[in-house]
Amino acid sequence: MSNLSGYLLSIIIPAYNNVNFIGETLASLQVGITDEVELIIIDDGSTDGTGEVITQYLQQNPDSHIKYFHQENSGVALSRNKGLEHATGKYIGFVDSDDSVSPVYFDVLLPILREEQYHIIDFNLTRDVKKLVTRNSHIPTDTIALKDQQMLALMPIFRAAQWHLVTKIFHRNIIGNDRFEAYRRYEDMIFCPFQYFKCEKILKIKCALYYYRLNSCSITENLIVDDARHMFFAMNKMCDYICEHPEKRTIATLMVVNSFLEGRKILRKTKGYYGYDTDMLNVINKALACFDSRMVSRKVFFKMKFTTIDSNLSYIRHRLSKVYKNFWATRN
Repeated sequence: MSNLSGYLLSIIIPAYNNVNFIGETLASLQVGITDEVELIIIDDGSTDGTGEVITQYLQQNPDSHIKYFHQENSGVALSRNKGLEHATGKYIGFVDSDDSVSPVYFDVLLPILREEQYHIIDFNLTRDVKKLVTRNSHIPTDTIALKDQQMLALMPIFRAAQWHLVTKIFHRNIIGNDRFEAYRRYEDMIFCPFQYFKCEKILKIKCALYYYRLNSCSITENLIVDDARHMFFAMNKMCDYICEHPEKRTIATLMVVNSFLEGRKILRKTKGYYGYDTDMLNVINKALACFDSRMVSRKVFFKMKFTTIDSNLSYIRHRLSKVYKNFWATRN
């Protein structure tokens, strides 16, 4: 990624089969946009008319700082990677094609970015469009300065585990050559925590600049068994990071534990019980060997230490629940 254009901010927008929302997304970004911003739109092989909506938008807004790409369906990770290839701004942001931003999104962010003081600017999202920041809203902020190798100031961020990619603006030097893992779901969790480890100064904007739409087609609304494997992939990646950077073990442990609990939750929702496979068990054992046990509650530690017991008990509960439901179904 080279910064030859003079753009302050590049916004990357991957789009796939969001014909009902993409127009609203682009319209929200048009409010307050300046010549300092480039939009990079990647149509990931949509089949529902999304491309036509984008084309119509471009015709209505002929603008030299909008880049539009169409590719065969490759997944959101590779779409974002394509955006990163073509991004030329000093800062990089991401917007999903079924969401929208506050009318003051650029009014709030651009003055902060012009100062070029921060490596990451983090803000809130909301699922209620009425709670987006408006022009007359007070904008509270916190600055996080990372002064030691352990990065203990990141503790609140890693405890909250809000790794939404769309609520962060990254300095391009922080992302560097990092890219999203191809064909992985939950790519936010696999990507975002590692960017924080490279920071010296972060700004937290404590209000909502982003409207996250509840979409029945989203990943979180359509869990599959393989999603747990992606979560354990994120956990394994952080374990490898701990081995390479033991000075950051305390903070990194919080992300390891969060990945474990999220993966465990997905297993229960998709299988009905905690059915760990061999690869998952290997990752859990790796975590037990490398993480900071002081950061793990006793309850969670025992769930990780005694996965066989945890799995068997949950399986028995699952079977008993099915027997109970079948019994009452036949009675009625």
